[in-house]
Amino acid sequence: MSKIREIRESIDKKLDHWEASAKAFEAQLQQTKEQSLAKLEVRKKTLNEALENLKSEVTTMKGISEKKKKEINAQFDDLQVQLALGKAEARDAYEAQRKKIRHSIATLEAALDRHLDIRTLPAKPLTCKSLEKATDKFVAAAIEYEAEADALEARFMTIKAEAKTQFDKKKSDLQAQIREFKTKVQGKRGMAKEKAATFEKEMSAGISQIKHASKTLFG
Repeated sequence: MSKIREIRESIDKKLDHWEASAKAFEAQLQQTKEQSLAKLEVRKKTLNEALENLKSEVTTMKGISEKKKKEINAQFDDLQVQLALGKAEARDAYEAQRKKIRHSIATLEAALDRHLDIRTLPAKPLTCKSLEKATDKFVAAAIEYEAEADALEARFMTIKAEAKTQFDKKKSDLQAQIREFKTKVQGKRGMAKEKAATFEKEMSAGISQIKHASKTLFG
């Protein structure tokens, strides 16, 4: 199994992350805070389902010691506990919950990378393929959750007391910026790996600008 770090750093997953972030920030401009919180709960549920599937694959996998399985399962359980917590509607509670979930995801992925590399395990090809698929779905679900959580952060900023026309103009400008960014992301799909470095900085800078603009709009 490719290490999760390698999966996350692949061109396709980076593009998925940038596109998911752009869509999430775009949605924030149209949704109420309550709708945004509800959507985040959907992302948490999807992530938990992917987590359950991956946990099942790891539990039944051959060639890995019970000690290693125990350590990995402890991280599975911790993330499941964090995802099971209810909506955090106050800003401080939301930030605390978000940090815990992010930490749990990172800790689990580190444990999987440390103990679960199919290239060093005597597993059957079918098992490897099944585990690869479950891992990829988990990473994809984590990316969707992370994008939604980052975008929702802006909703917890206090809206400035400014003229509605000024607010609407800023909102319109940001929407145009997001649409342009999404078009660029789509144009990069299928690009050869060796050319990735030429646009990675551009895409990272683009999503950072969108994030800053969103916080400025609501902040």
